[in-house]
Amino acid sequence: MTHSLHRQGSEKSLQKDYIFLCTPSKGINDRGAKEKLLKVLDIVIAIGPSNIGFYGHGSLLNNISIADVKENFDDNSRVRCSFDSKEKIKEALRLVKLENLGLSIAVSGLKKELKEISLELGLEPHTINISCGYYGKISRLPSSKVLELSTMCGHGMIGFNLVQDIIRKLKDGDIDDKQAVHQLGEPCTCGIFNPTRAREILTDVKDIGDIL
Repeated sequence: MTHSLHRQGSEKSLQKDYIFLCTPSKGINDRGAKEKLLKVLDIVIAIGPSNIGFYGHGSLLNNISIADVKENFDDNSRVRCSFDSKEKIKEALRLVKLENLGLSIAVSGLKKELKEISLELGLEPHTINISCGYYGKISRLPSSKVLELSTMCGHGMIGFNLVQDIIRKLKDGDIDDKQAVHQLGEPCTCGIFNPTRAREILTDVKDIGDIL
């Protein structure tokens, strides 16, 4: 899940941004995994993710039907979502642990917060990946606020130009906050774009001068 490691922002902002991924290992524990994945999906939905995505279908921001997605689940499907609080991702991990499904779970967020959750739940991480930041001609990168929004899609589907265009429209009054969040998150089909956090960032952006 290394594509989720490069999110930018303050510690306060990132405290509302956690990524959850459940996936079987092809050829190892994928046989018969469909029913287990559906259990994880039900847990996640009951807790209330800020977004959840399914390849080939889109995300909650594409107005997909969870019922339709479930019908298309198979042994190699994945559950990918974002949560907007430490309490929610902790509850997701607690409930999935109780099910003892034997599936791999990857989470992303602030290291300090996730370490506390692991200790409280008695979980021992198998692997820890940490972003080393940006190198090279970083002066060519856009402003920090643009990066905070674009890096919420680690596959690069939310391009700098798209973010800048939406910020301009928002500041000019051509679109409202809800439309801005929807248009930003729509290209991210894996569902790790966090609309709750995006809305807060855009609220800050409206009160800032020229950040582009």
